[in-house]
Amino acid sequence: MPCRRRCTEVRRRPFAHLVLVVLAAFVAAAVAADAVCPRCGAPLEPGAQFCTRCGLKIAGGAAPPAAAPADTRRSVVQVVAAHDKELTSTYGSIEYGAKVKVDSLLGSAFAIAPGEFVTDAGLLIGAKSVALRTADGRTVAARIVGIDPMIGVGLLASDLKDVPAVTQRPDGLPRLGETVTAVGFPSTRRAGQSLTTSSGVVSGLRRGEWHVHPIEDYIQADASLPDGFAGAPVVDADGRVVGMSTAYLYYSILLLGPGAGIGISIPDGWINRSLDWIRAGTPPRAWIGAYTVAADSESRALYGLPENTRRVVEIVFPDTPAAAAGLRSGDGLLKLQGEEIDSLAGLHDRLLKLKPGDPVDLVVARKSETIPIHVTATARPDRARPAGLDTLRFYGGVDLVPDRKEGLVVRRVVPGSLGAQVKVSIGDSLEKVLSKKDLEHVERANARWRSVDDVKDLERFLATAYSDYDFYVGLRFRSRNGVRHELFLWNLLGPSSAL
Repeated sequence: MPCRRRCTEVRRRPFAHLVLVVLAAFVAAAVAADAVCPRCGAPLEPGAQFCTRCGLKIAGGAAPPAAAPADTRRSVVQVVAAHDKELTSTYGSIEYGAKVKVDSLLGSAFAIAPGEFVTDAGLLIGAKSVALRTADGRTVAARIVGIDPMIGVGLLASDLKDVPAVTQRPDGLPRLGETVTAVGFPSTRRAGQSLTTSSGVVSGLRRGEWHVHPIEDYIQADASLPDGFAGAPVVDADGRVVGMSTAYLYYSILLLGPGAGIGISIPDGWINRSLDWIRAGTPPRAWIGAYTVAADSESRALYGLPENTRRVVEIVFPDTPAAAAGLRSGDGLLKLQGEEIDSLAGLHDRLLKLKPGDPVDLVVARKSETIPIHVTATARPDRARPAGLDTLRFYGGVDLVPDRKEGLVVRRVVPGSLGAQVKVSIGDSLEKVLSKKDLEHVERANARWRSVDDVKDLERFLATAYSDYDFYVGLRFRSRNGVRHELFLWNLLGPSSAL
């Protein structure tokens, strides 16, 4: 069925389930100590006599990457999070006539102080109980102190006060090409595995917009992590923590990394921001209610924006400060609080310093004009839900407009979006929507294709596409020459990266 095929594709796609950890071999100017070519920076196999990229002779052969110091290993524990919960799933009801069952999730954690442990937020959200298991076989109950779903960090407390705290790296991010090592417990879907390590080379910094967590500013490395490494510390050659491997929750599975041989981790600086927020009692965060995307040549041309536009407003959520202040879809963000826009992570960083009620000063480009917009921030909702037409743009990259003759017609398809991948084109009309009829009952018979004539119909059908677990809907488009395309949109519900 198309629905099942779409779900299988989602599992392979970077945006749906990314994440993991970072790792491997660094180069100093004097090569032999770090298994990297001093001339071109290419990774070297242990004992290599020549660089396979540039041909440089390696005096004495390349040294193998260093193992994580024993002290780091002593700081890592296994997390066993029992969920024992059934969740209504739109996808499950349409495809299988069933709910989603989440039992136990297994991951890793590391001590940051006596009795305090940091782990991945995906392990803990909705957990009924949590236990920590040490490398020597002790199992102790843990209490969830707080969860930060925006950054992806969870804080636990337990009686394991003898587990030594890790050492943090004081100078921040690792360098490109540096060796990093993840230390964790491979789970293979069951507890009790031995502590292991996985190493790789840092291949990217400040990577984001992979849809793992709302705030993304990841370290990327060229290594794959075993199941169970969600929450594992990522350390440098001296055993100092530079980050934490993170995961995307998909039903009862934690997916590490956007693809084979690619791992991502949350930098130590963002972990500290999360811990400060959790220890402050998780106060409401500021939000204005706008979803932005990276500007490109097409979007700048479409909206008539200047070349210095870095972010474009894609959606303004209804009944939000941004809507009240007059921010529009297609506005180019130029400045926030007097500072030029750089990246999505940079925008979030500035908003995290504000609180509900604070003024937010924006400067936007609207075609040929530069306009100041003054917004008063409010408390961020747990789940922001866009309006009907915005929903399809938000999840599928398809922009529709009402047409008297054709109903709802495609005005734009975002390049690289799901809509573009199934060849939805400008001028296609939306014919039917596959959604549930009844939100209360999980039955396959509740789902069928329904004709769509206007925005009101679309709003009504999309309301049943949301469950307490996921968003799922099928869309059938017809082109002007009669060719039909089906687009299936699926996404786990959680905090979005909207500002």
